Amino acid sequence: MSTLTRAGARRGARATAVVAAAALVSTPLALTSSPATAADEPTAAPALAWEISEQFDSHLSTHTLADGATEDAAGVITFPNGVGTYDAGTGVSSVAYEGSVTGAFVNAGNTFYSVTLSDPVVSVDAAGDGTVSATVSSFVSPAFGGPATPRPAAAVEVTTFDVADGAWTTEGALASLTATPRWDGVLEAGSEQATALGITRAGQPVGGRSFSPAFLGQLESGVRAHFYASAENQPNKTPAPLTAQATPAATPAVTYQVTGASYADGLDLSVSGTSFRGATNPGDNGVYVGLAEAGEMPDVSDRGNTELFAGVNWVPAAGITDGAFRTAINAPTEKLDPTKSYSLYTWQAHTHSNTTQDTETPVEIDWSALEAPVVVDPGLGDVIGSTGQRYGTTTWIAVKVQNVEDGTRTVTLTGAGTPQTVNVQWGQAAFRVPAGLAAGSYTPRFTLNGTGLATAPTTTGAFTVLKGVSKMNYSFTRAPSSAAPGYVLVAPSAPSSAVPRPTGLVAAKIYLNNRVVATITTKQLANGQVVLAVPRLAPGRYVFHVAYGGSANLLASHSSRYIQVR
Repeated sequence: MSTLTRAGARRGARATAVVAAAALVSTPLALTSSPATAADEPTAAPALAWEISEQFDSHLSTHTLADGATEDAAGVITFPNGVGTYDAGTGVSSVAYEGSVTGAFVNAGNTFYSVTLSDPVVSVDAAGDGTVSATVSSFVSPAFGGPATPRPAAAVEVTTFDVADGAWTTEGALASLTATPRWDGVLEAGSEQATALGITRAGQPVGGRSFSPAFLGQLESGVRAHFYASAENQPNKTPAPLTAQATPAATPAVTYQVTGASYADGLDLSVSGTSFRGATNPGDNGVYVGLAEAGEMPDVSDRGNTELFAGVNWVPAAGITDGAFRTAINAPTEKLDPTKSYSLYTWQAHTHSNTTQDTETPVEIDWSALEAPVVVDPGLGDVIGSTGQRYGTTTWIAVKVQNVEDGTRTVTLTGAGTPQTVNVQWGQAAFRVPAGLAAGSYTPRFTLNGTGLATAPTTTGAFTVLKGVSKMNYSFTRAPSSAAPGYVLVAPSAPSSAVPRPTGLVAAKIYLNNRVVATITTKQLANGQVVLAVPRLAPGRYVFHVAYGGSANLLASHSSRYIQVR
């Protein structure tokens, strides 16, 4: 632990210190260590550089540092040893740093009040909303009006910030973000939050300028005014820019093992992945893994193009744990060309919304193991392809066909919707299972036609249709007010226009300050929609939550939004 007194002779150097601080926070890699002089020198751990504010630096000017925190001549505090990661694909990060700083106002050897911030955490979500939280405590001398027993330290949000596109930069093993915390409009003057914090003077905080309300609430009342604007022209209280470093997350990688190879069964691969992400953008759900000719991944902009692969499988987001997955790929012999090289490819499911999950891994194939045996009679082999789908979507199911020349025979599928008949191609018969197949379990039956055998070859498989994903849609046809009720049109949507409109029940609740103030009677959808009456409400900002209970074919869904009643 060390103590620095930031007063007296340092006042004359203030202008120089401010310029130095600005240079530090405007340079994304300001805290990166000097280039290594030895090849085996370890990579510097991520650090957070933050002056907190000019008020903290110059007024709470006696600084006590602990747990590895350091401070430079410009008053910028470095919190070391960040633990966490930064996802370059989404910008999402969460890094916890070590170190503690106590800023105190000391006069004639007596500490009148102080504020302590320890172990800060910098987080950024996919929308670019950032937060700085820390374990916070404070002290106000009883002689200065403070309590006899200070409140215990607690982890709270200290401030928030917005991350612009391109704000993250990466050099070497570390990513770096420079951001300016929010100040204007954080805590509205005269609001319930401000009043609860004892800020009752008219117009304060001026312009809503404040650190986060949770941070103010963790401070003793005698020091809160140092962290919000109590008058115009108080730039010294503004949160200082910060520079946070993080370790970028590992890039996706794939390994495989050949678990089987024969002419009848084709090539079987066990595939493992690490550092993958189940969702990058809204609507994403896992990754696809497919085997195709090496050199360039086939066009996967349409999920139906999975037929361009020799073998493919879907790994849903739920099947990816801590970035890792394991799946199996089967490539029928008929879809493999021994004159070509092959690779495993991965991409984001289902619509290839981004390329962050794209990989290519070359595969070595023992072609001798796939040579054709002597086959006497035509017949059907294993059922391949998908074994299920969600209501409102389509997928492929197929059966291997043995000893049949392409285009010379047909196969009929029954037991999975309307019967279908297709030609044999690539040594198999592939069928698209329709989107409107109701949720439930099915037993598809394949029959090979035109063989001339006394009994036509048949085989069966298993197929499951899961409930589809619904989406909650609603809009106010008339907003509620303090003088009159309102009306809202609720119309949940199905995942595809090829299926009927949703049926079932919807209901709604209205919340104020996390408390239910109104419950709207449950109603039955009619022709896919229903109108709910919203009662008159006192002026205020409410959360309106509407929920759809689902049906035999659709999963439940819900949505919430703020409504302002005047």
